[in-house]
Amino acid sequence: MRKLRTWDPVIMIAGKYKGKISTIQKFVGDNLVIVKGINEMKKAMKGKWFIKKIHPVHISNVMYYVEDKKKATKIRIVADKKWKKTREATKLKLAIK
Repeated sequence: MRKLRTWDPVIMIAGKYKGKISTIQKFVGDNLVIVKGINEMKKAMKGKWFIKKIHPVHISNVMYYVEDKKKATKIRIVADKKWKKTREATKLKLAIK
């Protein structure tokens, strides 16, 4: 079970965009994610002017962000009594849907 999922709110914890808050758009392979509005580049195309390209970011450079508490936190997988797995914010002890 992957700890981060598509459309989760994340905060950048390293690099040029450190401190920016956004959401995950999609996963590229195992270790790369495309984050909305982060790492956008312009590429010159012959006859087409410039096009926008979004480059992926390594998953270690993003952290789950709890918008209500305005804090970044790690996520852990917790099994309840019926062995159903859910995600939980480590620092805040909140269940994540």
